[in-house]
Amino acid sequence: DPLGAATADPLLLDAVANALERYRRIGHDLVVGPALLVPLDIELAVCVAPGHQRGHVLDALRRVLGSRTLADGRPGFFHPDVVSFGEPVRLSRLVAAAAAVPGVLSARVTRLRRLFGPDSDALQTGLLRLGPLEVAQCDNDPDRPENGRLALVVTR
Repeated sequence: DPLGAATADPLLLDAVANALERYRRIGHDLVVGPALLVPLDIELAVCVAPGHQRGHVLDALRRVLGSRTLADGRPGFFHPDVVSFGEPVRLSRLVAAAAAVPGVLSARVTRLRRLFGPDSDALQTGLLRLGPLEVAQCDNDPDRPENGRLALVVTR
């Protein structure tokens, strides 16, 4: 899991393999590989508080729930340095992050699943489980929709 990047380059993988070699048990092979990125398909229904501009609130939500570093230096919800191997995506954390945005009166996750997978039970269980080598990804980049997407629906 490289610091500040979503994917590991071959030099990092070699360095990790070399560092782990001294701990390898005799008769066991050591294989080091990159994380398996899991693009997500997320939809949130948000209610914008009176007195706040809808566009400003939606822009702030996209930044906070994104994968980039925010203007104040904090990482976005899906920043590569925040998400980790096998860590499930919790609905409660998504809702809390969205609700903390100024101007959001309420937020509710209406869809949470793997982008190219079948529907999951995440809405019922409260979390989307990932495998031990998988890392959640939601870049919400219109030029790269295969890296995860976030849809925001404004409700009243």
